[in-house]
Amino acid sequence: MLGAHAVRFAAAAVVCLAAAALTLVRPGAALADVVKNPPVATNFQTRIVSTIAGVSASGVRVKVVDGDRQLWLQVRGATIVSIRGAEGEPLLLFDRVGVFMNVRSLTAVADRIGHFRPNPDLNPRAPPAWRRLTGGHSYLWHDHRLHALEPLAQGHRAEAVVGRWSIPISMDGRQSALKGELIYVPPGPLWPWLLVAGLLAAAVWLDLARSKSPAVRPTIAAALVATVVVWILRIARELYGRPEVGLTGYAEVGLTSVVGVVLLCGLLHRSADVRVFTALVVGLGALWEGLTMFRVLTHSVALTVLPTFVAQVGVAAALGLGAGLFAIVLVGLPEVLPALAPSGHRSTSPGGDQAIGPLQS
Repeated sequence: MLGAHAVRFAAAAVVCLAAAALTLVRPGAALADVVKNPPVATNFQTRIVSTIAGVSASGVRVKVVDGDRQLWLQVRGATIVSIRGAEGEPLLLFDRVGVFMNVRSLTAVADRIGHFRPNPDLNPRAPPAWRRLTGGHSYLWHDHRLHALEPLAQGHRAEAVVGRWSIPISMDGRQSALKGELIYVPPGPLWPWLLVAGLLAAAVWLDLARSKSPAVRPTIAAALVATVVVWILRIARELYGRPEVGLTGYAEVGLTSVVGVVLLCGLLHRSADVRVFTALVVGLGALWEGLTMFRVLTHSVALTVLPTFVAQVGVAAALGLGAGLFAIVLVGLPEVLPALAPSGHRSTSPGGDQAIGPLQS
C-alpha cells in the first residue's frame, strides 16, 4: 500500500484538482450570460472602425470580445445609451440604474441574451418591455451581427477583410451606428505542433523504458516543466480580460497558483512514492489542459494574454509531456499492481525511500 506521506498528499492533490476542475468547467460570472465554455482560439478578428461621436468624452467604452463573438459596452455617468436589434427594434438600454433588455426583441431571443423566457409577444414594432439584466453599468453579450459574415471567408488563403458590419446605437437621443470590419486570419499547418508533441512524448517514454524506477530525475524534471507550462497557460487564460478580469478571475488565478505550488512540492518531496504519484497527476493534468486548448493549434488567434506562437508552443508541450508522463502507468503497471496489493512487498531504494517496483526496459 502507499506510504502515509503519499496517502496524505494524494488526498490534498485530489481536493486541489477537483477545485481546479470546477474553475475549468465554470466560467467567470461576467460570462455566465454569454457562453458556458468560452472559446480558446479563433480565425477571425473584428476591428471597430467608427462609433458615435463623443463616446470617449461621455464615459462610454466599447470592445469586441473573443475575436468576433461578443460585444462589451460600458456606460458611466448620466449618459443614456440604446442599442437596436437586427430588426431595428429596441434591444438594450444602458442608464444610470443599470442595463435593461427588451424581452419583446427578436434579436434578444436569437442571440440568447439574458435568462428570461421568450415573450409570446415578440414584435419588433411593439412598445419595448424592459427587464433589468444587471444593476451595473457594463454588459457583455453575444451579437450575431459581428460574425454573420464568416461564411464569406471560405476560399481565402491569406489575411483579408471579409466584410463590414453596423449596429445602430444612440447616445442621449443622438442616432448613429457602431461600425466595424471582420478580418479573416488563416491558420498555419498543424503537423509541426503534433511533431513537437510527439518528440516530447517519445523522449519521456524512452527515459522511462531505460530507467529502473519512474522516480528518476529526467522524469521528475519533465513533470516540473509540465507543471510550469500548464500553470502559465491557465493563468494566461484567466488574465485574458473579456474585457475585464474581475474578482472571480483573480480568485481563479490564486486557486491555480495554489494547485501549482502543491504539485511542485510533491515533485520535490523526499519520498519517491510522492514524486511518482505527483508526476502521474501532473501528466494527466497536462494532457487534459492540452486537449482543452487544442484549438489553439488549429486556429490562428489564441484568446489568451500570451502571444499566439507562445501559446501554441505551450499547448504542444503540455500534450507531449502529458502523454509521456502518462506512460508511468502504462509502462510500470505490471510492477505497480503487485506493490499495491495487501500481500505484496515493496522494494526499498538505496536512499531509504520506498519506490514503485522497477520498470522493465
